[in-house]
Amino acid sequence: MITEMVGTSECTGCGGCYQICPRNAIEMKPDRKGFLYPQVLKEKCSECGLCKKVCPVIKDICINEYDTVAYAAWSKNEKIRYCSTSGGVFTEIANYVIENGGCVVGAKYADNHLVEHSIIFEKDDIGLLRQSKYVQSNLGNIFKEVKSQLQLGKNVLFVGTPCQCVALSKFLGGDNEKLTLCDFICRGVNAPNAYMAYLQELEERYQSEIQKVWFKNKKHGWNHFGTKIIFANGEEYYAQRNDDPFMYGYIKKELNLYMRSCCNQCKFKGISRATDLTLGDFWGYKVDVNEKDYGVSAVMVHSSKGEKILEAVNSLHKELHTIDEIIKGNICLEKSAQKSEYSDYFWKCMDEKVPFSKIIERIKSCLLYTSPSPRDRQKS
Repeated sequence: MITEMVGTSECTGCGGCYQICPRNAIEMKPDRKGFLYPQVLKEKCSECGLCKKVCPVIKDICINEYDTVAYAAWSKNEKIRYCSTSGGVFTEIANYVIENGGCVVGAKYADNHLVEHSIIFEKDDIGLLRQSKYVQSNLGNIFKEVKSQLQLGKNVLFVGTPCQCVALSKFLGGDNEKLTLCDFICRGVNAPNAYMAYLQELEERYQSEIQKVWFKNKKHGWNHFGTKIIFANGEEYYAQRNDDPFMYGYIKKELNLYMRSCCNQCKFKGISRATDLTLGDFWGYKVDVNEKDYGVSAVMVHSSKGEKILEAVNSLHKELHTIDEIIKGNICLEKSAQKSEYSDYFWKCMDEKVPFSKIIERIKSCLLYTSPSPRDRQKS
């Protein structure tokens, strides 16, 4: 069974095994960090092997035999660019798919501000899937929903992490001409419980419920993004990326505090992919002085299907570039972010109910000294 072949250090939490099981013998259960892992109900399991067949980490990944092409691109609509993580390419492609009778699947915030995958059919709902959400999404039964839409003859755009896209492809049994798979340059997915501790502390500080979470807000431009959180009482929290504790613990070079274990040894890195398109930030792109700093997307095309859909979207400005230019600003395209030596200490403090920002402050102070860890400093 699947749990005997894939350990917690490899499991991506895609839920493909849970969704394909014909006897409902697999449940997805959270660990102490909030990450979901499969749990097999042995009394229901018939050992049919479908869970192993669909798992993205057990067998080799089928890479598209296509010479990847790289672009810099952005929406011609300034409002879309401002509201997007980088250049607004996802929004314009999603617009095109829906305008042509298709549907779009991506990650959205749930009512509790955790993240889940959802399917939309209307252009007005694209904003729900827009922007990066720096916590692992719950896929629920979305693979089954995608399969149903494909069986109805719908064109489907699926956007997810590289491992989620591979899992969906295996779930469906291979390539489908009506399915466009779009992944992104992924640093790694963060723990729901760390994220919720961060949000709950802010709600206590502002004495109000959160209405909107907006990572990589462009109040001061794309190159100086920050985190903006809007509260029900009308107040707003804003912090630059190095000042916001959650983003600091995630993207600070020495940290990567609360990523899923498999992200530290990701099997889905590289230029060639099993997807049709890869999106990301085109860091280092020199914007014309007359252009507002609203972001530029890096786009990598891995299939003729991806090339056709990108060519068809006339609302995008596109420029051919080299893959090396994208790699220069996106080391995580090819390399995994390594687990921090402070990660175990972070989770020890979380178990002890230490406030999220307090933990980050302790770790931040350690980086200013030569001591290797907070625990060693406490002993001295």
